[in-house]
Amino acid sequence: MSSAGQSGKTLKISDSLNRQLNAYALVASAAGVSVLALAGTSEAKVVYTETHQVTRAGVPLYIDLNHDGINDFVLRTTIYAGSSGFEAGLDPSGYRNNAVAGKRLSHSSYFFSAASALPAGALIGRERKFPVRFPFMAVELFPKGARSSQYSDLGPWAHKGKGVRDRYLGLKFIVHGKVHYGWARLSVKLAHRRQYDDVSGTLTGYAYETVPNKPIIAGQITGPDVIMVQPETLGELARGRK
Repeated sequence: MSSAGQSGKTLKISDSLNRQLNAYALVASAAGVSVLALAGTSEAKVVYTETHQVTRAGVPLYIDLNHDGINDFVLRTTIYAGSSGFEAGLDPSGYRNNAVAGKRLSHSSYFFSAASALPAGALIGRERKFPVRFPFMAVELFPKGARSSQYSDLGPWAHKGKGVRDRYLGLKFIVHGKVHYGWARLSVKLAHRRQYDDVSGTLTGYAYETVPNKPIIAGQITGPDVIMVQPETLGELARGRK
């Protein structure tokens, strides 16, 4: 694990102290202790996790924001084949009282919940709406009996069938009864092939604010108040390798 923003302009502690704090955080994480508990020790307020995971049909992609061994959010590809046609989509949801930022939208004669595709720099906090429990990101629709080239797309992450790159899910999650805010960075692709994985997402990072009720800036991964976690190193450290 390394601290994001390693130049002298942003790093306020010595390299040796930084290595000790990072090692301590890694050991605690590997042992199942939340990095949230180390906020006072490391003086970091934003914990950023770098990753690269791609959604697959039938395989949930879990997000454990604070590395306490408890999944906070999940991304799922969705599939529906019925009398009206074929649908493939991508949905996020939060466990327990955790929630995804979004809004209610209308289409034809019904309403549905959509997860916002936030740009970098968006502020995620109590002012943002978290009104939906099971929102969706993008859906690709193929009408019954239509040619494979005939389809329509729906959702903030579909972007008229083009998909989006490096947009952010706004996240609100509860730790010990207190609200914390975070984000997950994703790119979404739509294949238009009438297949189970037509809508896929690539998760490249996520972060959370260690201070309860404090807003977080989508995409902020550098600065004196940020530490970076690389989950693939946790197992090695737990086995005594450095």
